[in-house]
Amino acid sequence: KEHGMMSATASLGLILLWDVDGGLSQIDKFLYSNEDYIKAGALLACGIVNTGVRNDCDPAVALLTDYVTHSSNIMRIGAISGLGLAYAGSNREDVLALILPVLGDSKSNMEVIGMAALACGMIAVGSCSG
Repeated sequence: KEHGMMSATASLGLILLWDVDGGLSQIDKFLYSNEDYIKAGALLACGIVNTGVRNDCDPAVALLTDYVTHSSNIMRIGAISGLGLAYAGSNREDVLALILPVLGDSKSNMEVIGMAALACGMIAVGSCSG
């Protein structure tokens, strides 16, 4: 049930793909839900909406940064996955520096660590970063 709520909310990102201004305003209301899975889906949707879009304002970093170290692991997964999708192939050092500390964080479970590693890989793909 929980993952269903998350995926349903995240699917808004695909429906609103590349419409950053209009999409984020529609997704924003789900960030105020009482359910962490709905919030996590909204965080993932924010990343999906920004996939392949280069914007001077960097809305994905602005919205998702605070949730990378959140106390709820599912919220961390939503934010980290969103950042990975939003900046896939960009090799942005600032975004990688935001995610890399999660790998050594003692509050991170294996699911969070796995998603953080995957997100770093998506961001740095093709860059020959060591």
